[in-house]
Amino acid sequence: MILASLIKELKLLGHDLHGLAVLFVLPVAFMLIMSVALSRDADPHINSHIVLVGAADNGLNADFAAALREVQIAVDTLPESDLTQAQAALRQGRYQMLVHNPNAAAAALADEQPLQLQLPPDTEPSWLLAMKGVLRQHYTATRLNAYFAAAKAEPVHVDAVPAPLRKTVNNAVAEATRSRFDVVGDYLARPVFAETYISRAGEAVEKPNSVQHSVPAWLVFGMFFIMIPLSNVMALERQTNTITRLRLARAPATTLVAAKLLPYFLINQLQFVVMLLLGRYLLPLLGVPPLLLNGPLWPYALLAVAVSLAALGYALLVSVLAKSTEHAVVLGGGGIIIMAALGGIMVPAYVMPEAMQALARLSPMAWGLDAFQQLLLNRAGVGGIAAYLQLLLLFAAACLLLAVWLYRRQLATQVRF
Repeated sequence: MILASLIKELKLLGHDLHGLAVLFVLPVAFMLIMSVALSRDADPHINSHIVLVGAADNGLNADFAAALREVQIAVDTLPESDLTQAQAALRQGRYQMLVHNPNAAAAALADEQPLQLQLPPDTEPSWLLAMKGVLRQHYTATRLNAYFAAAKAEPVHVDAVPAPLRKTVNNAVAEATRSRFDVVGDYLARPVFAETYISRAGEAVEKPNSVQHSVPAWLVFGMFFIMIPLSNVMALERQTNTITRLRLARAPATTLVAAKLLPYFLINQLQFVVMLLLGRYLLPLLGVPPLLLNGPLWPYALLAVAVSLAALGYALLVSVLAKSTEHAVVLGGGGIIIMAALGGIMVPAYVMPEAMQALARLSPMAWGLDAFQQLLLNRAGVGGIAAYLQLLLLFAAACLLLAVWLYRRQLATQVRF
């Protein structure tokens, strides 16, 4: 009895292609994508390009730049008078970081000021952490080498000193050594860097935080899941023969599609507003920084419309192609998860290998997420996200046109009396 039941269930499962896809195909695809996405093992600082600005007569900067080049960091050096030029190049994306050494060539170690790091707001955290470690190591070593070289004195031969004075000389040498190392200790205890984040418009902005990635990422992800309720409605329409009544009403396919999509478009906009409000007011109650929207609100509204249209276009296309609700869940839900994994929703794109980062740019979710972060971090405005809006709208138009064409054919061929 048990054996017969087991055989029956296995046969049923073997005929359930959707169930097999959920059990085997999607997990394998997701495993492969995430494994490759997290396979980056090269040091993030390698092949970075930065600019070092400082006093022209400060030999320390030349030694520092030489040490960085030895660890495969491209370094351009500019004099103090070209600081404004270097800042403009940073905003244009020619450099990943500007390092400004405000210390004069003859500055005492006790008077040493921190290196001024100027960065774009969308700087990758893992890259910055690695770069700061490399900069700290090589600048500290270079600075201390210069300090001890300048403080080097002629050796004292104690045997040549009269016996009555030897104790005094030894005490003086010990005190000088102790004083020198006290200066070094104080220097090592002070911060090496002071960070400033500069937007593309040249404005100083707040240091980015994790909320500025997580809230936009899951907001875009959630908007694309409008596919689930929409596909349920479309499948129910075919199962209950509602499609026949719609055909008899002689309404154009475009009108029927618009009537279907409008409620879900409004739901998407409600999702957008609710997620932003939760990020602004709920997260601080959990001890997390709030999500603060920089700049005017209307660019965010345009982005919400573009992401919603892209999500609805994809949802409608899947709903028209799917033969059942189960088919829609596998086809559409699997596609959403893959787009999210590739597009930096689940894993930030900056931790991926370069090949995966290039592939991530093909995901509509990546377009929405990148546009959101340009508004949040760089205060880019509509001009700064225009390319992302165009991509999202082109994707939406392609999906919607194909879906309407297929739906028109279904109205003509699937009518039953």
